[in-house]
Amino acid sequence: MDLITLLGDIDENFYQLGLKDREVGKLVHHDVKMMLRTPWRPANIMIEEIGKAVLKNSLLRKTDCYTHLKHYAEGMGISLEECAYVMLIPELVSSMSKWAPGFIKGNLGCSSFMTRNPDGHVVHGRILDFPLQGSYDVYERAIIYDLNGMPKTLGFGSKGIPYPSITLMTEDGMTLALHQKFTNIFNPQGMSIFEYILKMIKTANDKISIIDFIKNHQTITTWCLYMTFKNGEVLACDLSGDKSFINELTVPDSGILYFCNHLEDKSIDQRQYLPLGFDHYNLMREEVAAQKIVNFMNIKKTQPTQLELLQMMSTPLDQKLKNDFKNYKLDNLTASSISVMTMNPTDGSALYLGGPAPKIFTDNVFEIKDAFNRAKLESIKIKKDTEVDSEYRLGLHFFMEAQKGFDAHNSIDIYHNLQMAIDHLENYPEKKIAEFYFLIAQYLYESHSKVLANLLNEFKKIEDNLPPYLNDHCLLFIGRLERILKMPQGMEEDKIQTKKLREIYQKELMIPRPIFHIASKGMIIPRIDILDVIYVLTT
Repeated sequence: MDLITLLGDIDENFYQLGLKDREVGKLVHHDVKMMLRTPWRPANIMIEEIGKAVLKNSLLRKTDCYTHLKHYAEGMGISLEECAYVMLIPELVSSMSKWAPGFIKGNLGCSSFMTRNPDGHVVHGRILDFPLQGSYDVYERAIIYDLNGMPKTLGFGSKGIPYPSITLMTEDGMTLALHQKFTNIFNPQGMSIFEYILKMIKTANDKISIIDFIKNHQTITTWCLYMTFKNGEVLACDLSGDKSFINELTVPDSGILYFCNHLEDKSIDQRQYLPLGFDHYNLMREEVAAQKIVNFMNIKKTQPTQLELLQMMSTPLDQKLKNDFKNYKLDNLTASSISVMTMNPTDGSALYLGGPAPKIFTDNVFEIKDAFNRAKLESIKIKKDTEVDSEYRLGLHFFMEAQKGFDAHNSIDIYHNLQMAIDHLENYPEKKIAEFYFLIAQYLYESHSKVLANLLNEFKKIEDNLPPYLNDHCLLFIGRLERILKMPQGMEEDKIQTKKLREIYQKELMIPRPIFHIASKGMIIPRIDILDVIYVLTT
């Protein structure tokens, strides 16, 4: 990771940053755009046109909010509209179910761990999950923003993203991690979340002023800010267009707080929004994180140091199950974890994992010291025996490479990378998940009746050897193949636990059998990164 410092005028520094990012930043932008790609060219054009129309007719009219981005775009050699569109894509992804159900691609899944170190300092650990393996993680960087009109800020991001708005800490003692919360809210009168956070840290520096800012500003869609303050206060704030929900907490003297992507406002049922399995996805990660915390506290019986917190966050829980795959829980550290760090604003220090994603704990650990005075970047020596099995790391890497293949509709890449994942995950429960998505790939790319008959048998073999939500999807594929092959229905619809998936099965029965396979393939969007399958027929 690069560590650079911006000093002085904001606009001039954003322009210079754009010059630095002129080539590499465009590679990151390309990957971000891929998040909205569908199998249908007309749909891709429609989505892009809608996004740019929103920009032109509402967001970019607020020119005073986008002067910094304008200078950055000039440095990169692209138009403000093009740059703003890339920054808008995470907003479009989050609110996609409002006007394009089933097209959702990305997931800004995240984890935040908040605790006190042995000195009593507040430490905020953060994992960023995002489908940008091979670009964001390769070009990850830290920037010290020592700019006029704002407190000194250490922000973590990637080339192509100029803002300190994803993960940051300030000299005022605040930390912030941006988490995504999927709903159907799309509020064109709101601010881009990146500009929103930049403006917030310019004008607010404690809990009271942050709350006041949130109550008086709107976002485009639903996000959550997880923030800590030097005195131990915590804010967990759902930002939902023109509404907000603020949860006020405290970092305990003993123990660790954990947050992922659950809505803080528990009166809202997140299961009604796409992705349908997102609540299950969050619950699994939450359960694993809770187990890690219990294990650590029982063994150490002391508060974690920054390094111990980093290691706990980024070391997968040992789930080498032999035969029973029903008890598998997705780790808080996932195949799409592209950034992992801890932040201690009291002494201006931060630790982060270097190297490519997935960011599993290794000896590739770096420390930023005294970030708000004479910042230094140093490598930390780690004992080799703390490293995670390289086979597991490679297996998760191939998981995400396979997802990129699904996104690009490249069957060769999908087959190759899933086979590699299966080979490397031989002793891990994720092997079954890789096998399941391999079967889905065959459903999408094979059509011979003998292949499909064998595929039906393979789906039946894997049934009941998957997490419950994926098992529901397995049942759907069994029912589909029985219909395609003109076989008596053996799949029991009542076994499908997820109500929305039962509804999808009923809707699919309305498609004439002779065209069913071709029609259904075009409505299936596999999402390995969040253990889901999205269907255009969801609504």
